[in-house]
Amino acid sequence: MIKVILLLIAFGTGFLFDLMGIPAGWLLGAMIVGVFYRLMINDITYPNLLFDLSLAVIGVSIGISIKISMFKEVASYLLPLAVSMIILLVASWILGKILGRYSNLDAKTALFCCLPAGASVMMALSREYKADLGIVAAFQTVRIMMLVATIPIVAGLMTSFLSTKEVESSGLGKVAQDTLPLPLAILCYLLLIGITLVIAKKWRIPIAPFLYSILLAFLFHAFVQPLPSMPNLGVGIGMAMLGVMIGVRFDRRSLSDIKNIGWTSVGILLAFFFLTFVVTFVFYLMTPVDFITSLLAIVPAGAPQMASVAASLELDGSVVAAMQVIRLLVLILIIPALVPFLVSKEGNESENRI
Repeated sequence: MIKVILLLIAFGTGFLFDLMGIPAGWLLGAMIVGVFYRLMINDITYPNLLFDLSLAVIGVSIGISIKISMFKEVASYLLPLAVSMIILLVASWILGKILGRYSNLDAKTALFCCLPAGASVMMALSREYKADLGIVAAFQTVRIMMLVATIPIVAGLMTSFLSTKEVESSGLGKVAQDTLPLPLAILCYLLLIGITLVIAKKWRIPIAPFLYSILLAFLFHAFVQPLPSMPNLGVGIGMAMLGVMIGVRFDRRSLSDIKNIGWTSVGILLAFFFLTFVVTFVFYLMTPVDFITSLLAIVPAGAPQMASVAASLELDGSVVAAMQVIRLLVLILIIPALVPFLVSKEGNESENRI
């Protein structure tokens, strides 16, 4: 019952934030509720199914906005994306060395704290290489929450003085002609979400519900029956669920672990924040995409979160989702292959210092 009440409060707060015009209000409002409850009241956990459901809702809303012509456009962005990712990886490796040198962390733990491949991937690698899992989880959680909490606000403020290429509807994309009436469309949304959850349970891959829901919704919308954009309230439900579950993962131990590292952790986190804008600027210079869309496409803060922010700002959420998903998948494939070399090298340096 407490979990249901907390979800309702998170949804209400997100609705209020959205009503006030706060960028990504659904996500930020719910996340604040989750953080407050976890830090000030009590521990709470939600089943993985609810997290998968939130990703599926957001994914379906994005999938029905994707046009076939977008794939040609996205293909032209692969080189700029590769350049920006190389810059991000090299800078993250340097930040890992700085964190290891000016803190009490061992080299492996410092490296895993700074690599931007998602908290779950970094925690899995930390367990495999016997790094300090608690510190890595805390640092990665704080980094992601910092970006999720600040980038939407920054992007929203930038829209007032930077030109953007807005989509033509209030949802994620242009409403196709000959779409179904909304009641029937809602049934289709629910059907797509249900199929997504079944497939994601059977064939698990990183952020499976998000990827599968985008693919299924796109195929259904493009080749079976055009669907209208998902109502703001529907997208808000997914964003609010996602926000509150991100928030409740941040506990007192995470806060204490970061504080124990000292000012070095603050410096590293601020460096990540400014590094995001440097990498974004490189991507922006190499593509015709506006700066704000580039920012949301490049920032290492999660594909569902940034795609939903793009949707709330009436930007091209499909391009953001595509760039974020490609970035995440490439990092998931590359980083585990690089880690043995990096960890071995860092380990030898540590032994030499000793």
